[in-house]
Amino acid sequence: MMIELRQLRYFVALAETLHFGRAAEQLYITQPPLSRQIAALEDALGVVLFARSSRQVELTAAGRHFHEQAVRVLDGLDAAVRTTQATARGERGVLRVGFTMSAAWNVLPALIKRYGDAYPDAEIQLSEVLPRELNEALLSGRADLGIAFPWQRPEGLEYLSIHAEPLCAVLPADHRLAPAALIDVGELAGEPFITFPATTAPALHALVAGCCREHGFEPCIRLETHLQQTIVNLVAEGLGVSLVPQSMSRMRLPGAVFRPISTPRIVEQGVIWAASNANPCLARFLDCARAFAARGFGQPARAEP
Repeated sequence: MMIELRQLRYFVALAETLHFGRAAEQLYITQPPLSRQIAALEDALGVVLFARSSRQVELTAAGRHFHEQAVRVLDGLDAAVRTTQATARGERGVLRVGFTMSAAWNVLPALIKRYGDAYPDAEIQLSEVLPRELNEALLSGRADLGIAFPWQRPEGLEYLSIHAEPLCAVLPADHRLAPAALIDVGELAGEPFITFPATTAPALHALVAGCCREHGFEPCIRLETHLQQTIVNLVAEGLGVSLVPQSMSRMRLPGAVFRPISTPRIVEQGVIWAASNANPCLARFLDCARAFAARGFGQPARAEP
């Protein structure tokens, strides 16, 4: 049994008008081909779909049932066409985003919201990763896009800067420098520093070390940990001091105070992706990221106490 798609459309038009002339007009055809296709459909099904008389056309019981099913099939097909086209445009589908913890305190929430509002039918899968793990995830296809600090990237990865903010000092609340409105980084010479290994976030590690060297000293590393949030927690416990991106002050953790520093280094974050990634959702996300940066969402916020 072979049923053509146009036969279903012709049948539904006739079933809903119960008039060959009006149905043919809706379909932009003449009555003879409509009659032939309805007869062919009935032959293929082996049932009578319409009861015809000189005065009227009515659906049979089989016709009423087939009408319900045909409408479902055509609606499903139309939906499949729409969603397939939307998927090709990147308006539907799945986008896997890897992000470093610092991004959660600045660009990530606003950027994800912007993308979600623009493309509500797209699914976003977030995974928090260490910076050193992000390159491999992007190149292997486990992630479509990363939000992180810039660092040396292998060939094949692209980068777009979307956010910039200064480093600031984080100190125990009872530290001798805590009352100061502005910290001279040189005053932190000899203080126990809590930071992260160079292998974890090379760009940020180099930025912090470079800031200390500009003020005439090498940081005295007491503890190393992989996450910015853990650094702030340890500082709050009085175990040392650190230089962190200013957005970390949003933690408002009891026991820790954040202070702006003189001549601060600027921390940059951006989106990173593999040039070979063909996920249509990626192109739409990058459109949002460019607009996000262009409208100034990536500018440094005022330091919080």
